[in-house]
Amino acid sequence: MLGGDENLKLDKKELLKFLIANSNVTLDNLKKQFDKPISLLRNEVEEINNQFSNDVILMDETEIYISEKAKTEIYKRFFDVEDRIFTFIDVDQRCSLIYILFTTSKYFLSLQEIADLCLVSKNTILNDLKVLKKKFEESGLSVKYERKIGYSIEGSEFIIRNKLAECIKRILKVSGGGILLDETNLINENEIFMYRKRLEAVEKRIGITLTDEQHYELPYILYLIIKRAYKLDHNWTFKVERYDIKNTAEYPEITQMFWDCPELDETDLVYLSLQIISSNMVESALQISDSDEISLATEEFIENISNYLAISVGKKYELKEKIILHVRPAIYRNLLGFQIKNPLTERFIKEYEEIFNVVLKSVSPFEKIIHHKLSKEEIVYLSMIVLSWIYQSEVSNPVFKAAILCQNGTSVSKLLLTTLKSMFSDIEFVGAFSIRQFEQLKKEVEIDFIFTTIPIESDIKTFLISPIINKQERINLKEEVSRQIKNDSNQITKGVLSAIKDYIPSNQLKAASESIESFFRETSPVATKETNKMNNSTEFAFSIDNIKLVNARVKWNEIVEYSMNPLFQRGSITQEYINETDKSFKKYFDKMVIGPNVYLPHASAKFGAKRMDFQILVFKNPTKTPTNEDIHIVVALSPDIDNKHVPTLIKLNNLFLDEKTLSRIKGSNSIFEIKKILTS
Repeated sequence: MLGGDENLKLDKKELLKFLIANSNVTLDNLKKQFDKPISLLRNEVEEINNQFSNDVILMDETEIYISEKAKTEIYKRFFDVEDRIFTFIDVDQRCSLIYILFTTSKYFLSLQEIADLCLVSKNTILNDLKVLKKKFEESGLSVKYERKIGYSIEGSEFIIRNKLAECIKRILKVSGGGILLDETNLINENEIFMYRKRLEAVEKRIGITLTDEQHYELPYILYLIIKRAYKLDHNWTFKVERYDIKNTAEYPEITQMFWDCPELDETDLVYLSLQIISSNMVESALQISDSDEISLATEEFIENISNYLAISVGKKYELKEKIILHVRPAIYRNLLGFQIKNPLTERFIKEYEEIFNVVLKSVSPFEKIIHHKLSKEEIVYLSMIVLSWIYQSEVSNPVFKAAILCQNGTSVSKLLLTTLKSMFSDIEFVGAFSIRQFEQLKKEVEIDFIFTTIPIESDIKTFLISPIINKQERINLKEEVSRQIKNDSNQITKGVLSAIKDYIPSNQLKAASESIESFFRETSPVATKETNKMNNSTEFAFSIDNIKLVNARVKWNEIVEYSMNPLFQRGSITQEYINETDKSFKKYFDKMVIGPNVYLPHASAKFGAKRMDFQILVFKNPTKTPTNEDIHIVVALSPDIDNKHVPTLIKLNNLFLDEKTLSRIKGSNSIFEIKKILTS
């Protein structure tokens, strides 16, 4: 593990420990926990973020969010081997850790070894073992104890491995769960990283895309199951029969990722392969022939739905494919004895009880295949697919493009996609993606909005939503999107141009767009005569003194003071003007935008603007707004009382809205080059 920063204060380490070990943290939580003012806590979080290329701790006005991946990065950067995040482990976590230790340790375990792992006394472990023994008996497993050599676990190897995967997932649901496994020496982080990279290669080879959650969990599961396989000193088998995948095209591609594990036998490889395939719930390239039993059961299921709802299913073949993409991994999960966890189950049933009951009555064809009832969680996933199909609608003449980011899997994503399509007829939703998929999409498609179920960092306007949107949330979201469009001249222009483009010659569309956009960008309404007067006036003459390259990371609460200081030093503004601008910008910063990540802090000239002046600041280390958007450029303005600054501001608007020009300015390391761009 990397050594921590020697200069890091102990209180900051304690802050990090708290953030890693807890989820759903608010600033009020931190204030109570550490008895410090919120402003100081914000500064400490910013100092931590400054030590990374991207912010690892995301923060708004009230809440703090850290991904599990980011927690691992923080842990490696700031903590030494002797540091511990988890000094207390509750009984449920202890039971899972004990089971993992039982199944993956090479030898019998003493009571003291188990107690040391869990940081408790031997008496506490004896009580934990009583709890475990009861759970083992329910699953057909038992704990063996021999006085001379210690404890071990016995039973069906198939059940042992299934329970092992369940315990790993349970630990990883804990905030900082991956770190807990590392601190207890149950895993090797380098090995986990290797398996994650190999999984990404498998995704490409066989055409599957794991959810972000599965991409996080599977490397731990594969690593520890392999440790279990190494411990086993005898052959084992489990029943797959007609669902044997050894002869498929996908099987050799998956097993290739275990090329350096010669000790694994064919049964081990089949089990590991099924772990990967059965986890896939987003997209899959697995092909199922029309003669397959699952295909026939799917047709019968669709027929049942049609009859119960008295509807004619359009594009039946496409619906069948979508259901099969979910059902085949579900069949494998059931064959393996896994019960999928769907955190949205109860909420979905409450919102859509009628459709759930219809699907519940229709799933008998699938239950005949697996010879038992489908779980409520599986039925909810199927209900989501059906509901999204029933209410899907075609978007006509969409104005904007949007993407959905969702880590809950394909069924939730499809339902969310359909819900949002029905809410916003002027937005074309290009699809639902994992975060990793979206990074590639951004390079190929121009996106206006992102709708996401988890906090993310993006230059694109982002709306944070629930996986299942209730009625009030729909109303609030529609209002929020409407406000965003009305406050963005670029998006207003898109809307206007879309409405009138059929009446404009194609070769005039660009000019029309620029004219409309220029109109909506003007900062104050003036009479036509005054507008013409300003258009004929001389633009502001930029010198190198009006341009500054900023390498330091300036804090959000200091951005206005820092940006306005050159104007103050030149005598163009008073301190009162700075104070008024600071107050206004912190409240309305999202409206003071003149280009992507380009902000224009300003106030009315009456508050102390002595003469027209501009200062262009290009931040090489962007500052973050409270909504987590980057500030790459600040145009600090001292306005003219007669609006003589408007022509220059319009020109700057045009420059910053041109993607290539903006990129040149942001990437330039010469104030002379930037001056040339501004005055050309």
